[in-house]
Amino acid sequence: MPSYSRIINPKRHLDSAEAEGRKLFPYYAGFSSSFVDSVFETLEIPNDSVILDPWNGSGTTTNTSLKHDYSVIGSDLNPAMIIVAKAALVSKFDIDSLLPLAHSIIKKSTKFYAVLEQDPLLNWFDSRSAEHIRKIESSINSTLVSHTHYVELGSSEGLAKTTPIAAFFYLSLFRSVRRMAASFVASNPTWTKVGKTPEEKVTASKEEIFASFLREVTLLGQQHKANTSTKEVDTAKLKLLLSNAESLPLSENSIGAVITSPPYCTRIDYAIATYIELALIRVGAEKFSLLRRELTGSSTVPKSYLEEKIEWGPACLEFLERLKNHPSKASQTYYLKNHTKYFDSLYKSLNEIARVLKPNAPCILVVQNSYYKEIRNDVALIISQMAQGMGLKLNHQADFVAARSMVDLNKKSKSYINKRHTVESVLILEKN
Repeated sequence: MPSYSRIINPKRHLDSAEAEGRKLFPYYAGFSSSFVDSVFETLEIPNDSVILDPWNGSGTTTNTSLKHDYSVIGSDLNPAMIIVAKAALVSKFDIDSLLPLAHSIIKKSTKFYAVLEQDPLLNWFDSRSAEHIRKIESSINSTLVSHTHYVELGSSEGLAKTTPIAAFFYLSLFRSVRRMAASFVASNPTWTKVGKTPEEKVTASKEEIFASFLREVTLLGQQHKANTSTKEVDTAKLKLLLSNAESLPLSENSIGAVITSPPYCTRIDYAIATYIELALIRVGAEKFSLLRRELTGSSTVPKSYLEEKIEWGPACLEFLERLKNHPSKASQTYYLKNHTKYFDSLYKSLNEIARVLKPNAPCILVVQNSYYKEIRNDVALIISQMAQGMGLKLNHQADFVAARSMVDLNKKSKSYINKRHTVESVLILEKN
């Protein structure tokens, strides 16, 4: 039996100023690379195993697994996050070429006619500013993705053509535009507002936009140089899939270990959190709405009620019953739909994990409990009960006091905060 005491707090190294400076992209969910290191140091995962993260996010599991020389698959339904995960894989041999290439991209951008009908960037920028940003984006696509025609990056085919270098420049533009639109990001960083009047929207000159992009290329290149290991990883061992965790395009019994963090049940809107980045890769209007509805944990709810299932376990059903009986407004309507949708998606995703895992293979989940008003939603217990019915045995649970919870940023919840105790749990399951 392994010594689980070596498994560290998943967020321990994410709160320091130094760690903040090393982040390539602001992303609330997830865990540190040091946590993934501690998992590999603790569990004897065979060297020929394939590691999976079905909610890959910014790519901590995939990038750290490559450094340990494992083959790894990262799956995410959000195409912007696949670009972010790829951008971290730029070779150290290419770093010194990035800034000269950025100048070439800007020079080429002036030749593009890049006005889109109903460009989603118009949510935050005036038409002239949006056009200059779009010209840079078009130039990146033409220079590094396809020189013959524009390739949409909201699809599996487009993402497959996106190399780490192309992703690096898209990430630089992500960061640049996010900084320029910073006034639209609320106190909760997963809530992004839009400009409702022309006066509210950002106006920036061509020179300011070009300078901002070059600055981010420089800063991101410096971060890469500081963070890149002396050992070059084998990117041939990586697959990044644009897919839903509820339906993974993987064979049964093919995965040697899962290391992941399911979306928290705190109504974090992961689509809105990357609203600006999705707009940059032209995922707007109906495409954006569809993605938003499909993501686990979304704040959007279905029109009809989903059926509660006994397979979700007694802890889940008890929580839902208490929620339904709560006197607070919308408990029996919006909030019931929101939570049943979350548990339905979580159950289906866990079932997929159980399907693709090899017998005796581990599944490491980082989860956080949440609250509806004063009612505790013990997600760790709910997952362990769901998993038991799928042949996933809980071998170990480590609980850590969470420094923060997104739901606590809601000013309307202040009256309940003293009754809350937010805990982050590491669950180590094993397929029987």
